[in-house]
Amino acid sequence: MSVWKSLSVRVPCYPCVADDLMFKVAKRRLQEIQEELPHPDIATHFSVDEAGRGLIDIFYQGKLIGQDIIETADSWKEKDRLLAYRDVLKKKIRLVVLAPRSDAMRVRYMMLELNNWWLFYYMVYGYDSAGRLVRVLRPFPPDRKAPDAPYTS
Repeated sequence: MSVWKSLSVRVPCYPCVADDLMFKVAKRRLQEIQEELPHPDIATHFSVDEAGRGLIDIFYQGKLIGQDIIETADSWKEKDRLLAYRDVLKKKIRLVVLAPRSDAMRVRYMMLELNNWWLFYYMVYGYDSAGRLVRVLRPFPPDRKAPDAPYTS
């Protein structure tokens, strides 16, 4: 029997686990989701699996529309992770992967393989020891120089 911990955006503080990094990251991400999707029919659910990986499910009127996976320093390296991400994307929902900041770019590079299946509705964030989040943008190939100025329309 696995032990599951839950945290909801409606109950933003869980006093017994407030110091745990996973819950700091989840709390921050749940707050961001609430700001990104302020609709009253949006609901979220957070749980932690037996491997210590966090999962935030995002629902709109009871239908799953997104999943955020909070990886640990070791969990993202498991063989089946790319398949797990692909399974989420095949459901035609948004995927957000959060990894430790030191590993976030490697996770982003790994996920580029999903583009081969036209599965590119995902984002990657890195988090630090304080639970702060930074979005990881598309990497430039090593043999190409990054543009000097952003593209304008």
